[in-house]
Amino acid sequence: MPFLSQKRLDAEIGALIPEITALRHTLHRHPDIRYEEHWTSDCIAGYLAQAGIHVRRGYAGGTGLVGEIGPDDGPIIALRADMDGLELQEITGLTYASEIPGHMHACGHDGHMAMLCGAAVVLARHAEKLRCRVRFIFQPGEEMGAGGALMVKEGVLDGVAAVFGMHGWPEFPEGTIALKPGYAMAGADWFSITVQGKGCHAAAPDSGIDPIVAAAHVVLSLQSIVSRELNPCEPAVVSVGRLSAGTATNIIPDRAELCGTIRTLSPEMQEKARAAVTRIAHGTAAAYGAKASVSFDSNSYAPLYNDPDMCAYAKQAVQAALGNHAFREVDSPSMAAEDFAFYLRQVAGAFLWLGIRRPGGDPPPLHSPRFDFNDAVLPAGIQVWISLAGAFPKTD
Repeated sequence: MPFLSQKRLDAEIGALIPEITALRHTLHRHPDIRYEEHWTSDCIAGYLAQAGIHVRRGYAGGTGLVGEIGPDDGPIIALRADMDGLELQEITGLTYASEIPGHMHACGHDGHMAMLCGAAVVLARHAEKLRCRVRFIFQPGEEMGAGGALMVKEGVLDGVAAVFGMHGWPEFPEGTIALKPGYAMAGADWFSITVQGKGCHAAAPDSGIDPIVAAAHVVLSLQSIVSRELNPCEPAVVSVGRLSAGTATNIIPDRAELCGTIRTLSPEMQEKARAAVTRIAHGTAAAYGAKASVSFDSNSYAPLYNDPDMCAYAKQAVQAALGNHAFREVDSPSMAAEDFAFYLRQVAGAFLWLGIRRPGGDPPPLHSPRFDFNDAVLPAGIQVWISLAGAFPKTD
């Protein structure tokens, strides 16, 4: 028996959408960056409390929170939304644009929170009909903060039988859901390399050791990792995003610094690539008489693995909510990273991509200063959350 009739569910969600849209716009105006989501946390906690949902706060440094409804003796399904914005100056010109200079919701987390809040309100109204307990996780620090790892370490998955996440995705058409079983998103490492040379006058380079030349060769040599050291059948990326050195045109500096990222799709490839970056940086710098030191950010992200059985369950839930036409299974993974991977290492589940591309549009990509979440998909996201929770656990 369905959790609610589709007609009633459509009516309840439709009546709620103006409020959820307003909530999304409010969240968009007040983007908080990683582990500073105090205003956002207060806003979400207050909204859930008004719906009669018990909230536990203080996770992941203080801003993470968890709401819970449903029978005490039922299996637990967890649904997660990320909370943080980005350090980016918004240039959308929207009436509800960010009011915090240098910060904006450029990855759709405002939409993610609003959709999960909407689903929580509807599910809470009918909690007596649930066969499971539903845990709503609102997580800080997704953007390079590995907040998911902290939330898992602090026990948000204790007793959980399945966990699901969802992210707005400009690549897919508005209101569709895409899913990739198995490894679906890359693991990510962020590295910093300091090349130490010996400064001198630019007119007498022989009296010093040029760290810029050495660093330039390090950048070029790192490109051989993907082409010559890793399995060509497995996608991988090694990119240098920043190279800095010196303060004047006629001085060879003492040091140069470069920073970049590694993206791989398995723990084995991730470890092999890390070792190669370290070895190549040391060896290449030494070939030019310099020394290299290599460090990796402690917030390394694991590759994201979608459990095939949970993908099959999610497919059924999506098709029940939105129709068969709305679901698509994709073959290719994304080389973007997502700290929902830490949840999926602990408990079986799946990460869904919600299409937000407007008809006939070519939307700005995620992390663009022109990005804005598509309000038209709010009902679809809420429908999918409710369908996942309302049918759990699956019964034949």
